[in-house]
Amino acid sequence: MLVYLYYPLLLVLLFFGAKVCKKGEWNEGVLSFGTTKAFLGFCSILIIFHHSSQRLCAPWLSPFRIVHGLDAFVYIGYLCVAVFFFCSGYGMFTASKCKEGFWKMYFVKRILPVLIPAVIIWLVFFAIEKHKRMHIEKPIWINTYDYIWYVPALIYMYLLFYLSFKIIKNEKAGVIVLIAGVVLYSVICFLFSPGTWWYNTHHLFAAGVITARKKDKIMNGLKKGYVPLIIIMTVITALGFAWASYYYQLITAFGGQYNEIAHGITELFGQKISALTFVILVVLIGMKVKIGNKVLSFLGTFTLEIYLVHPLFVQLFGFAFMNESGRPLYHIQNQFLYLLAVIIPAIPLAFILNRAVRLICGKKKTVSAS
Repeated sequence: MLVYLYYPLLLVLLFFGAKVCKKGEWNEGVLSFGTTKAFLGFCSILIIFHHSSQRLCAPWLSPFRIVHGLDAFVYIGYLCVAVFFFCSGYGMFTASKCKEGFWKMYFVKRILPVLIPAVIIWLVFFAIEKHKRMHIEKPIWINTYDYIWYVPALIYMYLLFYLSFKIIKNEKAGVIVLIAGVVLYSVICFLFSPGTWWYNTHHLFAAGVITARKKDKIMNGLKKGYVPLIIIMTVITALGFAWASYYYQLITAFGGQYNEIAHGITELFGQKISALTFVILVVLIGMKVKIGNKVLSFLGTFTLEIYLVHPLFVQLFGFAFMNESGRPLYHIQNQFLYLLAVIIPAIPLAFILNRAVRLICGKKKTVSAS
């Protein structure tokens, strides 16, 4: 099947131009602006595959809807988002210490470039639903654009960062407030959000801030225990991912009885732990393998817009628009062509949206999810 060509193509995208460090040498720029943008550029493409696979082969779909081929991407979304949040926290703290005028017009520079494209895409989804007169079962703001959860989460983190390190002058106290704010967000989402994806990765924002604050100490520790840490992080990530993603299958396979409450708790725990260890694993690998090419660098400059735009085409070309009971608009049944139909228009449209937002906000640099 042609769809399996995407797997080696993704590896080429990630490792083309990569350089492997010799024994005893390290990629000291593993958390540099250029390298993190490359990480984020690749993760943005994985997110496209993730959301597309959920309209093709997710196990919660009706059996007659399922077409296998992209199954490896069904559950990986939260791992990619964890990288987004980590790089965002790391970049924010680093910029606040090194960039002159960082706090000047903070809300205009940070909130508007996130809010404007989100509102634009939300309105597009809303217009399509209204034009097609689709039945809406959930509140319109949730159902119209299920992917929008990342926007309020990111804005909350930006506001929390301002409170922690601008209003509060003591840095140690600021870290405590940041962590407390992250916990508070978890509690709020636990009580009111539709699912764990709203709050299973945002703790990586705090992890990024802490890493930036204690960078030298942390990186030296990673170097000293490099080999055992690689093994430990790989095992924990694999176990946490498997437990969170395949809880039902694992429980029933060993003769256990499925419990919905236990499933929710263990899913969240597995996701939070594996999200953290996955980011550590990415950093560890990046310390020895320096990734980066022009494509990843380009994609890394507008990852937020890629995240916001691509769901439009995931839904437009899927078997139904937004919910499984809805009517299809332009259904593409072939998986290979479906992915192409999502990626080809999403990338340039996201780039154009990024440029438009830059003009509106008067920004000199591109805006990304970090």
